[in-house]
Amino acid sequence: MITTYLNIPVNFKDIKQKVDVPRISVNNSIHNMIHLVVTTAYGEMRHNQSFGCDIWKFDFENIYNLPSFKEELKKSLRNSILNNEKRLVNINIDLQIDQVEVPVKFRNRRIKIRILFVITGIIEKTNEEFTHHDKFYIGPLSYS
Repeated sequence: MITTYLNIPVNFKDIKQKVDVPRISVNNSIHNMIHLVVTTAYGEMRHNQSFGCDIWKFDFENIYNLPSFKEELKKSLRNSILNNEKRLVNINIDLQIDQVEVPVKFRNRRIKIRILFVITGIIEKTNEEFTHHDKFYIGPLSYS
């Protein structure tokens, strides 16, 4: 059974030259996959059009109904993770959405919508608890 995984992005040059490539744990691999799913728009990956998340759909949108937006985004995140990260089960998503002032280089400030989310679940093979934290700003989309 493979207990370590390749890191993203994969250096294919090292693989072709049969050089040892850095390996990561299943926990870090799941973190990387969730971040990749969330930062990818639907249709961006040619061989899997359903890979991605709806967060891109809301970039530059005026959000008038925050509870509805929150539920729609939560549903999209949950479905994307269930479809693309099979190693994680019993997934729960907690979202916090607020407006914040963000400093920018050319202007004093800009107001963006900040989305903080915590994804919890169980790693199926090891039965370990898993927690992923991420933060995004939309309008335009960015993350830290």
